[in-house]
Amino acid sequence: MPHAPFHVRAGERRAPFVFTVEHASAAVPDEYAGLGLGSAALADHVAWDIGAAALARALAAAFAAPVVESGCSRLVVDCNRGLDDHDLIVEETHGVVVPGNRALDAAARADRVARWHAPYHAAIDEVLGARCDATILVSIHSFTPELRGRRRALEVGVLYDDHVGLAGALAGALAATGLVVRHNEPYSGLDGLIYSARVHGARHALRYVELEVNNGLLRDDAGVAAVAAKVAAGLRSLLR
Repeated sequence: MPHAPFHVRAGERRAPFVFTVEHASAAVPDEYAGLGLGSAALADHVAWDIGAAALARALAAAFAAPVVESGCSRLVVDCNRGLDDHDLIVEETHGVVVPGNRALDAAARADRVARWHAPYHAAIDEVLGARCDATILVSIHSFTPELRGRRRALEVGVLYDDHVGLAGALAGALAATGLVVRHNEPYSGLDGLIYSARVHGARHALRYVELEVNNGLLRDDAGVAAVAAKVAAGLRSLLR
């Protein structure tokens, strides 16, 4: 069975949100031979956003909203990076060398974009094209609790480069649920690190935001459910 570059979970046409998950899957198609990595690396945060797809599905269920999920690992091609970004196809990430990405020629890079990156973004455009201008686009990600020996104290980061009022209201509502929330951490939307939300939000004239959730909270069904209930409450406050 061919590997799908994306998965769309349908929602109601008038749902207030559309959710996307750029790093939903750790899957590496067989033709790439695991990119030369072992199973441990391919299960780790360098390959995907642990728990992000499960969280997005739970949020989508709460709002009868659609979800668009990437179909393969960000180590194949990163769907949250632009085509001119040096991290679009990484040779090394967080100290992990990716042998299968070394010395790729232009044709091989273009093939990965055409097969995995472009169809995913086309799917988002198709979903958003059927929405009204009140829809809010929410990109769901997760981050590792510790990076390079340094603990990250936050539980949820609200990332944005525009729609400051929306982002501020959401951050405040999330904090009110008891979550430890930071603006533009552990990465900043002001550094261009919310590519997918920014591109599609601007293209469809929609408000957008990216959420980064500590993946230590998303390691089992109970954790996902607990975080989803709080995030849903935060999102619901935007509709009042």
